[in-house]
Amino acid sequence: MTQRSILVLAACCWLVSFESASAQFGNGGGFGGNQPGGGSGIVIDAEGVIELRQVRPLPPAALKKQIDKFASGSLPADVIVATEERIVSLKNLSTLLRERLDANKPVPLEVAYLAGLQRIDTVAFDPEAGDIFLVGPADAFGPDNVGRMVGRSNGRPVMRLEDLITALRCEGSTRGSIGCSIDPTADNMARLQDYLRSNSSPATTGEVQQRFRMMATVLGPQEISIWGVPDGSHFALALVEADLRMKRIAMGSEPAGVPGVRSHLSLLRPQGNSLQRWWFVPFYEPLETNAEQTVFRLKGQRAKLMAQEEISDASGRRDDAKFTRPSTEKFAQLFTENFQELADHTPAFGELQNLYDLAVAATLIRQSSGRRAAPDFMTLLLSDERLQPATYPVPKTVPSASTFRTAGAGSLIGLVGGVTIDLQPVVRSTRTGTTPRVDSLRQTVGNTKLFGDAAK
Repeated sequence: MTQRSILVLAACCWLVSFESASAQFGNGGGFGGNQPGGGSGIVIDAEGVIELRQVRPLPPAALKKQIDKFASGSLPADVIVATEERIVSLKNLSTLLRERLDANKPVPLEVAYLAGLQRIDTVAFDPEAGDIFLVGPADAFGPDNVGRMVGRSNGRPVMRLEDLITALRCEGSTRGSIGCSIDPTADNMARLQDYLRSNSSPATTGEVQQRFRMMATVLGPQEISIWGVPDGSHFALALVEADLRMKRIAMGSEPAGVPGVRSHLSLLRPQGNSLQRWWFVPFYEPLETNAEQTVFRLKGQRAKLMAQEEISDASGRRDDAKFTRPSTEKFAQLFTENFQELADHTPAFGELQNLYDLAVAATLIRQSSGRRAAPDFMTLLLSDERLQPATYPVPKTVPSASTFRTAGAGSLIGLVGGVTIDLQPVVRSTRTGTTPRVDSLRQTVGNTKLFGDAAK
């Protein structure tokens, strides 16, 4: 195996899976649910295996036409207006939710998708009115060709109420750590080591290709671990999808779609066997707040990619290597430097940014209860009995796959890693800065509206 390089990776699929036109709360107060992909780019079978499919994205003009048709029949006129600063009142949102629950009616889309918010720039607490505001850009929205709700102007995913509720509840019940990881089993890693030792002699191109395919078979299904959020939540599915999309780009199985981001396969140079671990972590500038700590401004690209080389012994046990090859670090560097463009191009990465923002907001909200009384409306948002977010099929495993290219020497790379959301360092890193006035936000929203848009 002296003339090829190989990447062995757990890969994912993208399948059309439209959601219903409204988020339905059932008798138990749920979001509907039991949808195979939760309006995401993955589908999961009855055994928890993620299939490998891709769907060609709609051209921008066709997507806008589809969203226009959907929005005109499903959204209020004020939600269809795009704005750089939409102020969403969680107090008024909870009132609307309670009214719908009491009447056993479906939840309007503008509530289920947080009035089309696509980013959280400000989290503001209004003790006088007993309210909390989420402020950021928003847009008209509708389903893309996998059922994910995205904005008309830019195709970026809009935020979901169920993800906010999940973040609020998990932040209160855990130490704030959320994440996922995809890893080969130790037994299969040991079998792979045995196979490599028995199949390292020089070979023809055809024989080498067959060996690569066999390596993926030997490595077998890779296990998905999720912590900090329910396995069957949309939040969990979105974490897994972002991780898998990143790994497919690293593997060279699909293009990044952004100039400047190359696959890890294209960066490889002849070197010994090892595994690459890449994982997402939060990446924010220090939060800006006021003297009263009632307003917090979020800045930064939200996520970056970290890298670590690993080695495996004969038993399949993995440890951090004493080195990290340049190609591993270079891929993480390119991915991080271009992550905003990647998020604009690939909805799974845009959704990952949304999850980080919602998790930051949830952390700030829960921590604020230590400084002031929690608003009454929080009781509903935290009630498992009244408000049950949808449950989706639990992702358990992903198949291994292989790719190769001529590289002058062979190397075997098992791509492992995941997503980590540990926000304590983020919320501890604050500084006094310029923030909007809480009373101006309150006046813009009013006493009953779900949201208000700042004047242009």
